[in-house]
Amino acid sequence: MSSMSTPETVARASGKATSHGALRLLTGTASVLSRIGGALSILLIVVVLALTTAGVVARYVVGHPLEGVDEACGFMVVAMVMAGAAEALRTGHHIRIDLIMGLIGPGGRRWLDAWANLAVLVFAVLLVRTGWHTAAFSYDFDAYSSGQLELPLWIPQATLPVGAALLGIVAFAKLVGALAGNEPDERTGGH
Repeated sequence: MSSMSTPETVARASGKATSHGALRLLTGTASVLSRIGGALSILLIVVVLALTTAGVVARYVVGHPLEGVDEACGFMVVAMVMAGAAEALRTGHHIRIDLIMGLIGPGGRRWLDAWANLAVLVFAVLLVRTGWHTAAFSYDFDAYSSGQLELPLWIPQATLPVGAALLGIVAFAKLVGALAGNEPDERTGGH
């Protein structure tokens, strides 16, 4: 037997390297996008905290409540959750029942992880579709919020499809990784 590679083994090795490279590109892109969403979520937490504090001080210390603080914070909480959902999934901070995961072997855990990520992906696609239609409807009919801000509703509603798209990208990357044989990281598993 010769130690030299045949064209067939080189083609198989380069095909495997290409698929691993594509998986690394997919997971890297999903990681960058989810980190951006996570950073935006953190920023929104700080803004909501500052607005809430200012609202409380204005109402109870100064005696003149700030108009629209409650409405703005409500919209930002939705945006915060949608922006941070992908990062929570990527880092394993979503809730997961570990009872079954502890009873099965690594192969079973990989398939359950794939099934869970497929379910998240389907949910994300449905949420993108529904959120897009809702925001487009509000845009088309020039709908405004009923509170003091009178904000065009499509703006806060747009956070649903954008956040769901980020969630779907991460779920797809994790699904492909699980199907490719990557073990779910038990250290960052669900809580």
